[in-house]
Amino acid sequence: MSADVVVRDVAQIPDGWRIARVGDVANVVGGSTPSRTRPEFWGGDIPWVVPSELTELSGRYLQDSRESITMDGLESAGLRVLPAGSVLLTTRATIGLAAINTLPMATNQGFQSLVGKNGTDSLWLYYCISSQRSELERRGAGSTFREVSRDGVRTLPILLPPLSEQRAIAGVLDSIDEAIERADEVITATERLSDALLHELLTRGLPGQHSEWKEVPGVGTIPVSWQVARLGEVLKLEYGVSLPERCRQPGSTPVVGSAGIVGFHDHAYLSGPGVVVGRKGSIGTVTWVPEDFTPIDTTYFVLPLQGRANLRWAYYLLDQVDLASLNRATGVPGLNRDDVYALRRPIPPLTEQQTIAGALDSVRVAVEQARDERETLQELQTSVADALLTGRVRVDQQEQKGMDQLGTDEV
Repeated sequence: MSADVVVRDVAQIPDGWRIARVGDVANVVGGSTPSRTRPEFWGGDIPWVVPSELTELSGRYLQDSRESITMDGLESAGLRVLPAGSVLLTTRATIGLAAINTLPMATNQGFQSLVGKNGTDSLWLYYCISSQRSELERRGAGSTFREVSRDGVRTLPILLPPLSEQRAIAGVLDSIDEAIERADEVITATERLSDALLHELLTRGLPGQHSEWKEVPGVGTIPVSWQVARLGEVLKLEYGVSLPERCRQPGSTPVVGSAGIVGFHDHAYLSGPGVVVGRKGSIGTVTWVPEDFTPIDTTYFVLPLQGRANLRWAYYLLDQVDLASLNRATGVPGLNRDDVYALRRPIPPLTEQQTIAGALDSVRVAVEQARDERETLQELQTSVADALLTGRVRVDQQEQKGMDQLGTDEV
């Protein structure tokens, strides 16, 4: 529900709520930049924030800044220090990103930040203004940089619940965001495990499976039962086929280009599963295709030599190699398969290749499950935020009473 709809349809305002403007619940504070030619203005104790720091931020809280200014710099630019718990809001070029500062900060001119007045919960204000990003972008003006003025922020209409319900709403949304952050941590940790395990399994095999080792010059220490061979001795790279977009017929079989699936066709050139390697353009990108498919002529498709290579293991092996570094073209990047064939790598027995591929698949599944859970939580956060911030769904009244008791002094 947009702010304009809220204002037009008064009948939808929940009991105890009212229509307000951002300026009713917060002071809107702009930013500025001290002179760069005055070194005495820089490197002080006051954190000074630019919009790109919010672009790079993961989460709701900004705890530090890349640059800092002195009190002289602050005064020279007419800046105001934003107290901890303010809502920093980008309003120039990148419009509508928000964060809560955990310590006093100042900002450059790319912000119109919100300092909550009495009766306003800062976390609720963060969620409220974040939900208005599309409206803020609509209010942006300017030919070089789109910008929302202070008045544009101050006059933005919002639905204002009582303080107790603000806190209850913020608590629910904060809980979901904390779950999203935990999911992000799981994804990061699992991806790191996957990267480390990929290298370990492809060079040393499964942990505890080998007790005898040999040193191979230029390769390193590998199990005694493994060989070292050039990739051309275990697999072949064959050219994809010409299938321009104008020649494709409506269908469901994927057409695979250098960077992955680029379209669909009514029949397949190859039976799946398969591995496709970017040959021109996005060179070195390795794509696993689980179904029948057609690789186009900017790619190679992989044919493991019988008895020498497992296809899934070959996928992981090629994905681990920095194939893009083999580019020798001066114009459009290109990958010569002879350069790939010349690479020497440890080659385990075929049965062990299958086991290694299975272990890597298990980690890959864990990563995908974590990503799916994160996506589900993000969808939940979006829908719950819309329902709670518009009052279509009310937070449990018992929870509100508890919040009332906690916030009596501030009301």
